[in-house]
Amino acid sequence: MAEKSGLTKKQIGRLLKAIDPNHVDKKQGKLTYMAQHEVRAELTRIFGYGNWDAQTEEMAFLWESSQEKDGKEYWRACYMARVRVNIRDYWGNPVASFVGAHAEANSILPDRGEAHAMAVTSVESYALRRAVISLGDRLGLGLYDKGSTQALVKGTLQTADPESPQYIDEEKVKSEAEARANRLQAAVNVKDETNAPG
Repeated sequence: MAEKSGLTKKQIGRLLKAIDPNHVDKKQGKLTYMAQHEVRAELTRIFGYGNWDAQTEEMAFLWESSQEKDGKEYWRACYMARVRVNIRDYWGNPVASFVGAHAEANSILPDRGEAHAMAVTSVESYALRRAVISLGDRLGLGLYDKGSTQALVKGTLQTADPESPQYIDEEKVKSEAEARANRLQAAVNVKDETNAPG
């Protein structure tokens, strides 16, 4: 028997689903994004514990500035990050690797160290989210279409091509579902007949 590898039909089906609107936030009231904790949770839901990881390949300090406001000094810092996300199947075989990059400065903060910490955390989060959009709608690809939460990919030859190991025969699935429904109805009918007053 050949060793199993690759994503399963259910994993691909989950990736093809539109993003959950409950996982979408807005920045400054207009820019839509999927929160980092939801991205990480969805990666774990789809691929499982230990079957994905995120590595920060580069973190570069770009600039720092300060300004006075109400007699206090406030700080901003800007960083660039590049994050790689690696995906493995249930058997631990590598499936794909995606890289995302982002540069950003934090909002002004009164503590210089906190300004740098906030900038680093934010830029790493954005780079992660940019990496995973290559996995499709469930992880935020559609949001780049003017903030849409509708599915953009909608389908893939992986599930429609009979030569694909992830092929889904829609007619077979439908007939199997109908057969299950018929068996269930027959069982209910038998129970009703045996309980009928005689």
